[in-house]
Amino acid sequence: MKWFYLISTGLVALLAVSPFALLKKTDIAEFDGLIVQYETYGSKVRSIDPATAGDNVSAAIQGNFYESLYAYHFLKRPIEIVPKLAEDLPEVSDDLLTYTIHIKPGVKYHRNECLGLGTDGEPLTRTVRAEDFVTAIKRIADYHINSPLAMSLVLEKIQGLEDYRLKTSTFEAGDFSRYDLTIPGVSTPDEYTLQIRLRVPFPQLVYVLAMNNFAPIPRELIDFHLASQPDGRGGREPIPMRERSAEIYDHRFIVSTGPYYLHTWERGSRIILKANPEFREEYYPSEGSPGDEQQGLLDDAGAKVPFIDVRYLTFVEEANPGWMLFLTKQADTSGIPSEVFGQVISRTAELTEQFVKQGIRLLKYTQPTVYWLAFNMDDPVVGKSKSLRQALSLSLDTRLYIDVLMNGRGIPATTFIPSDFEGHDQAISPYAKFDLALARIKVDQARRELVEAGAIRPDQPITITLDAWSKDEFTRRMAEFISQQFAQIGVNLNVEMNDWPTLQEKVEKKQCQMYTMGWGADYPDPENFLQLYYTPNIVRGTNNTNYSNGEFDALYEKTSGMLPSPERTELYVRMLKILNEDCPNLLLSEPVQYVLVHPWVFNVKPHPYGYGNVRYLRIDPELRRRMGGR
Repeated sequence: MKWFYLISTGLVALLAVSPFALLKKTDIAEFDGLIVQYETYGSKVRSIDPATAGDNVSAAIQGNFYESLYAYHFLKRPIEIVPKLAEDLPEVSDDLLTYTIHIKPGVKYHRNECLGLGTDGEPLTRTVRAEDFVTAIKRIADYHINSPLAMSLVLEKIQGLEDYRLKTSTFEAGDFSRYDLTIPGVSTPDEYTLQIRLRVPFPQLVYVLAMNNFAPIPRELIDFHLASQPDGRGGREPIPMRERSAEIYDHRFIVSTGPYYLHTWERGSRIILKANPEFREEYYPSEGSPGDEQQGLLDDAGAKVPFIDVRYLTFVEEANPGWMLFLTKQADTSGIPSEVFGQVISRTAELTEQFVKQGIRLLKYTQPTVYWLAFNMDDPVVGKSKSLRQALSLSLDTRLYIDVLMNGRGIPATTFIPSDFEGHDQAISPYAKFDLALARIKVDQARRELVEAGAIRPDQPITITLDAWSKDEFTRRMAEFISQQFAQIGVNLNVEMNDWPTLQEKVEKKQCQMYTMGWGADYPDPENFLQLYYTPNIVRGTNNTNYSNGEFDALYEKTSGMLPSPERTELYVRMLKILNEDCPNLLLSEPVQYVLVHPWVFNVKPHPYGYGNVRYLRIDPELRRRMGGR
């Protein structure tokens, strides 16, 4: 009970803190009279470059300022794709290979000096053009830019992309004249028309184009910010070739169309986003799903968005300090740390009376996400012994894991896609269960295999190193639990704690043996998960387990271009069964999210795929002040 005591004393200490203690005095003065949202974030942001983003934390931040051609309707369920920077859904040719997309005219970028300076010396803006989406695709396909997620989704799909990537490899990293090259499959018949030609049908393309990785990028940004530097005399001069880099993307270089712009980014500290004065006329939706009206989610129908002037995000690596900010009304929403879950949530999984009396609301929802422990299939121990991977999977009681560490907030993952995806129920893994007897048989087989391969000595215990994705208390407890579970079959576990960007870097460099990871769906198709195991995606970056199976690859290639059908689902099931047998990941859970919302926050409806919906969030600052908030 010692941990509970420490939490309690920490709460008493924090309750004495001024609600404005974490704000700088200059911020308080600057925000006076503005509607401000206060939130926390618990993982360091790895990238704000749309081409290189491949994780949920970065995508959530980018969703404030980057937009793509399409998005998801904020309220409608089942989900519905809607135009965002496009005027309408794409016109698709009869052979399903040509997509013609008309760009919404009059959409302006946030002002930036790369777009020129006015007579008053202030930065100018311009409207988005079709060519800007071509530039975005070129950056994604650029050999010199690390864009694993976005590239893996379109390479071998769009005509000429592989050839363009090969050609860019012959340029020096800082020679941006490579963007003068053309891609046959991406063209602009006129200023506001984008045409994409595919090699094979790709029914998921509209979902891909709803990802902010494909947000428009003006060529001026590249030529001004990435290929030149201030000359000290008020002008610009080329960056010396040896100093040029495609990786120097800085927050000053964001030229975007979204409802917010990035005002301040202090890495590992705070992020301040301000309403974009160039943002176009956009309005809160006037229709939604059954029940939305009764929940007040249509009260703002037809009102101009965004409603919030400033988003103030504080980095809090540990869950409990973030929780204290919520209790002291310094944060508008919060998750619930495991250690205090029983005080907040009743045995019937509802809010306890003390929180109900404060008007706090509880949101419970699932996301199409699967968490797992990933194996590096190139590792001479875990990668070479399928029996060992199977044994470890059988030795970990995922139901107990969810109950003890997550307070029951989840369900055991039983195959490599979420439970509501097609093919899931026909492909339950025989190793996604707790079976110590079978696990011990499998680990004995693994020991013999590893000894014969020379990976371990006959008298040497099997020892594995786990790289974890955080340094917080929850992750430490998780690592201890996993260690205890593996010890039941005689496997030792070493643990290395990392922050999120460090873990991603180590994984990309193949420096991990086993690591904590997971995948949140980018769109509602099993293909989005299955591409994680396609051999060519090892080089591209999304196949970070380095898994390779020829039969799996052949099936994946066969499904590529297939429209939804029972035949395609059957092939998906066959692919899942191959993964189940090979166990490139130890499946953990599909999480259920519990989020608390203060009564002054309105229009909160989680979306399984969409980012950027904060534009619809509304804060009542007067109610917050009356209730003792900021």
